[in-house]
Amino acid sequence: MTGKPARISYSILCVLAALMSFPFVMFSPMMFAAPGSGDNPYTHLLFYSVLLFPVLAIAGAILPWIFKRWQKAIWFYTLPVFGFALFILMMVLMETQCGGDFSCDM
Repeated sequence: MTGKPARISYSILCVLAALMSFPFVMFSPMMFAAPGSGDNPYTHLLFYSVLLFPVLAIAGAILPWIFKRWQKAIWFYTLPVFGFALFILMMVLMETQCGGDFSCDM
């Protein structure tokens, strides 16, 4: 499905994903409230993965329209999937390396 209605639908989906991620972005600085969490690199990676998701979602909504003459531009709609996968990877890494704590001793 690569017609104009599909592109509009995918773009709306990407924008909605970006809008739904704003509460997570708003409260992501709270990760650094625990003592010692500012020194934990896993907390920083998780923080930046949360911040990266709406950027990738908006890019996934805009870039296919900019490069619409390029035949493979439909693949830009998968950018939010990479942002979500990075977030899940960082959550698993935080759980396995730090036991789910934002401030773990390295």
